[in-house]
Amino acid sequence: MSLTYKGAFRLILQPPMEGRRNMAIDEALLLKASEGDIAPVLRLYGFSPPTLSLGRFQRLEGMIDRGKIEKNGITLVRRPTGGQAVLHDQELTYAVILSKEHMEPFSKRAIYRFISSLLLEGLRVLNIGGAINRNRIGSPYNPDCFRTSAEYEISGSEGNKLIGSAQLLTRSASLQHGSIPLNSSYTGISSYIITGQPSDKGEETGQKPASLESELGRSISFSEAVSAFTAGFRKLIPVEESDINHEEMELAEELYLTKYLKKEWNLKF
Repeated sequence: MSLTYKGAFRLILQPPMEGRRNMAIDEALLLKASEGDIAPVLRLYGFSPPTLSLGRFQRLEGMIDRGKIEKNGITLVRRPTGGQAVLHDQELTYAVILSKEHMEPFSKRAIYRFISSLLLEGLRVLNIGGAINRNRIGSPYNPDCFRTSAEYEISGSEGNKLIGSAQLLTRSASLQHGSIPLNSSYTGISSYIITGQPSDKGEETGQKPASLESELGRSISFSEAVSAFTAGFRKLIPVEESDINHEEMELAEELYLTKYLKKEWNLKF
């Protein structure tokens, strides 16, 4: 794997915001990367209010209790990327957007390896010893993302999943984003998974809750996590802080209104 881009990555830092808008921004950045020669993007953000995101092709009916989600004020959104459901609450979320011109070979595995190296460096800044998974652990049909670890995802000190990631690769660009839990709030997803699903098999696979808090033995704020991962990124690649530009925001707003607010997308399966 070789990073061919010689300039600085754009580092976009944003506070927690509404989940459907977050997904619209990530997709807008992906589409802009597909259009031409632009700098690769690193985006760090969060979710407010709490959001349950579904993988692009994940089935909702019979798996997730939508009524309970609505009753508790949880936002529901379907991601543009694959994978299983995640409850985004107290977490740091990352997104990396690359075009085909930024990396050679431009493959799912090469991209995962590169981004894993960035995330591990962020963990090292916090004195957390993460490790890259070499094999899948758990069932790929488990509706809870954090009960299964895929190849190249990152586990904590006891081998439990610490960072969950999902990817979309097109012919010209890629989007990979993922959840870095600050504490165990994300485990509340179990109350929204309909009983009888494989969500309880995590204990059999050793996939128990892990978070930055459990690894550190203390609480950690959103701002501290942002600072640590930013410092880790800077150790490996040149970065320059950047805002989302006007064209990107216009496209994100269009996607938000015409796609991510729509039942036709969010309740697709």
